[in-house]
Amino acid sequence: MRTIDYSQYYWQDDKVRLRAFEEEDWENCYTEGFDSPARILLECAVELPPTINGAKRFVE
Repeated sequence: MRTIDYSQYYWQDDKVRLRAFEEEDWENCYTEGFDSPARILLECAVELPPTINGAKRFVE
């Protein structure tokens, strides 16, 4: 795989660089799914509780 030049990358500065989801990120997706007040305010919806399989599918 070739090296990517991030010097002009929009979503990066000296403190932050965003990256794509990786397979091992499923656990964070799962635990953050329990933050109901934030999810209700941001999405204007009530969601069912998260599942481990759903978090893994999302990250895939």
